[in-house]
Amino acid sequence: MEDFPYQERNIEKDKREFIKAVDSILIEEIPAVFDEDASNRLVASLNETKLLIMGEVHGVKENADVIYTLFKKFGFRQLALEWESGLKAVAEQYLETGELDFNAIQESPDGRMTAGHFALLKTLKDDGLLDRLICFDGSGEADWDARDENMAKNILGSLFDSSTLVVAGNLHAKVEPITLNDEPCELHPMGERVKAHIQDVSSGKIEYLSGQYHNFGRQDFWEDPEQEKTESRFYITDDGSYTFVLPEASVAIVPNPGEKL
Repeated sequence: MEDFPYQERNIEKDKREFIKAVDSILIEEIPAVFDEDASNRLVASLNETKLLIMGEVHGVKENADVIYTLFKKFGFRQLALEWESGLKAVAEQYLETGELDFNAIQESPDGRMTAGHFALLKTLKDDGLLDRLICFDGSGEADWDARDENMAKNILGSLFDSSTLVVAGNLHAKVEPITLNDEPCELHPMGERVKAHIQDVSSGKIEYLSGQYHNFGRQDFWEDPEQEKTESRFYITDDGSYTFVLPEASVAIVPNPGEKL
């Protein structure tokens, strides 16, 4: 087997490409079909709880458009992202001055933070739709349960009398206990912990039918060959989970791509 020489990362190149992507990405509403019953039920829920928790797969370019679509449709005023708390200042500086502190984000490889997120924040601000950004992953905990407990505390401590959209990785957004890799020990996600305090909180996920995403490199979504491709749509499942269907996902631009995309 041929050995390929190690190539040192070119951070300046990553910086140029990331900032170029932020400046060029156009955030748009996705022309989705919204089920009337699901929409009415969510509006009623938001009038009571002011909160929707949505799970995502990190590293999908269209995640930012889904968030924007939900903001436009349901009138959210706060956006809570699974970012470390210190990155709130980075985002606010970018919104105020247009300058992005790439040094503060340059090691991010897992798709939680993308060029699309910064383009989204600017679009929401320019449209007068965003009152406040919440960065709720600020615990520094290595333990999964402890980290999610702190996530929930940070979210609950940041809620005001305006609707908040919380976006987190799918496992963190679950509102019931989970197990990982068939281990017997239950884990208690952020969503479950929030639900313990706000019993009627609404939750859901983005469902990806095909395509790719970036999480420590390019990854493929499993595609059901018998799955009929449909248009984007928003509906509620029988168990009460709000679902935004995205027919095809594409790879997001992240600060630390780790490979040529």
